[in-house]
This record gives sequence, C-alpha cells and structure tokens, in this order.
Amino acid sequence: MKPMSAFYYVKENKGRAGIVMFLLFFTTLLYLAGNYIDSNYYYWKRAMEYSDRVATVSAISSDEEQKDFYAFREKLKSDESLIVYDISGYGYSGLPWICTMGFEMGSTSMIFDSVEDMKDCFERLGIKADLSDMKNGNVCLSSALARQYGLKKGDVVDASVYKNITGRRKIGAIIEDDSYVLFYVEHTDTPFRMHVMSKNLSGQALRDKLAELRGDFKVHIDQPMSVGIEEQFAPFKLIFGAGIVLLSLVLAVVVNSVITGQYIARTYEFGVYRAIGLTKREIYGKCAREILAMDLLAILFGAVVIFLFLFLINELYYIPAGRFLPYYSNTGLYAFLASNALVILPTILLKGRSMSRADVTEF
Repeated sequence: MKPMSAFYYVKENKGRAGIVMFLLFFTTLLYLAGNYIDSNYYYWKRAMEYSDRVATVSAISSDEEQKDFYAFREKLKSDESLIVYDISGYGYSGLPWICTMGFEMGSTSMIFDSVEDMKDCFERLGIKADLSDMKNGNVCLSSALARQYGLKKGDVVDASVYKNITGRRKIGAIIEDDSYVLFYVEHTDTPFRMHVMSKNLSGQALRDKLAELRGDFKVHIDQPMSVGIEEQFAPFKLIFGAGIVLLSLVLAVVVNSVITGQYIARTYEFGVYRAIGLTKREIYGKCAREILAMDLLAILFGAVVIFLFLFLINELYYIPAGRFLPYYSNTGLYAFLASNALVILPTILLKGRSMSRADVTEF
C-alpha cells in the first residue's frame, strides 16, 4: 500500500486511527437518537393517513335543529365523487398508548354507524380486516395496540379499567394494522356528524372541496390530523436540533484536538512531501483522504452496530410490547449528516492548511 493511499496511515497507525474512529462513531449515534424522536410520528402515521383520506363534518351549536347539517348531508350524498358515512353526534375516545420513548400519548378513534360502513371504509383505506364477528357496540383495534394492553378478540374493555373507553365494549375484531386507532361501531338514528371520503381527493384538497360545497351551511369541517400533530411535535425537533449543534461542536473540538496531536508528530513527514515536490493541493488531498477514510470506517462500523441494535431491540422488546423503533427516519439521517459534516469539514480544512505549510528546512 503506497504512502499516499487513503488507508495507508490507518493501516500503519491502527491505535491512533482507532481513537479517531471511535470519536467519529458518536456522530452515527445521532442517527439512532433521531429515530427515537421520529418514533413519536410513527404512532400517528396511520392515523394521519386515515385522517387525510376521511374528513369529518359535524353540526354546530348555532344550528339548533341541525337543519343545515342535514341539508348539507343530502348535498354531499348527491355528489357521485363523494362517499358519506353517518356517525353519532357523540364522540368516542381511543385508548392511550405508551410510545417508544416511554411516555403516554393521546388517543384517537373512528366511529361507524354500521359494520357495513366500517367494512366499506376499511376497503377504501386498504385496511385488511375480518369483521365477520363485529356487531353494533363493538370495537376493533390493531394487533399492535392489542399487544400493548394484552388484549385479544372477544375480550371486554370497560371504562372502569381502561382509560377513555366509553361504556363497556367487546372487541369484535383485531386487525393486522400498525395504527393506534380504536374503531367503534355505534348505530344512531340521529347522526349529527359524518365521515366523508372522496374517490380522488384527500388531505387539504378534500377539505377545500367540502368548504366550497358548504356555502352558507352552518357546519364544521375538521382539519387533517397532521396539522395538529406537526404543531405539537415541532418543539421536539427544535430542541433536538439545538442538541445536535451543541454535541457536534463538542465532538468537533475533541476530534480536532486528537487529530492535531497526531498531525503535529507528522509535520516532518509532510515537510518531506513538500520538499520532493508535492503541491499544497496534493497535501490537502492526502489529509482529506486520510480523515475521510477514518470517517468512512467509523460510519460503516456505526451502521452495523445501529441496525443490529434496532433489529434486536425491536424483535426482543418493542414489538412484543406493541411498540416499534423505526429503522429509518429523516430526522435521524439529517442529524447524522449535519453532525458528521460539522465535525469532519473543519478538521479537514484545519489539518490540510497546517500540513500544507510544513517546511522540512525548519527541522
């Protein structure tokens, strides 16, 4: 292996290079930290997808006899591009759950007037479910939520034991779905709310169409759940971002100090390179290749450690408990890239600049 090779220094100085790689390994751990932050969104992901596809329209108090609501309901039912499901005017809560970070999160639910409506909506949402045993007054939940509570099909959930449950409910179905939504079937003769789906619209586009059709009718159209979720979790990302910058600066100082000590001992070596004709640009390139080689090895080692950890902790701990730590998240990727860049780039520039000025005649 030639002395100018990127891995020559690493091979010949395993101990020193190992110290640097160990420090650079910590930048990869920010990927894991970002996954923990984004795991909060994982629990809401399906609920937000369903909320995007299904808008909820409800009567408001100023429409005392619900005349506007029922007139608007008929208008929507006459639109062939829309699907309308009547639901009770009374809202039902879901079951709260414990997230990956260990604290309790809120609950959400969807209500249907009949099993037939639930089945039709599930098919449109792509939810695979056996609803053959579902009856009026029953609830349906995902296997992940069932594992959190140790529940199975046929069990009864009662308000005296389970938070937010309304009345006494039998579990009529457990679906293989990774949502944390509780689905109710509750028939009503006087619906004051309705779920509305479109054959070709979702999210804000669906709400905009409903708002256009509403005109002067006194009804309330909900906002996509993602709007509220983003607002609630924005502080998490802000605090995490500040933490990344702070930790990266500390790592940058430590890594630069360690590498500085190693390169000071090599000043004569780089002076010789200058004496035999290497340009400053080539010296910069050698320093950059060496530092990037150590960084690459640290990243590869970090990736193996992180994904092995994710696999083991999910399979042995989180999944059996009805939880999950994502293998990938944008927050984790951006955190790692930002941290690694804040550490590596200044180090390359400082060491390259210092070594490109080495002069063998000074020794």
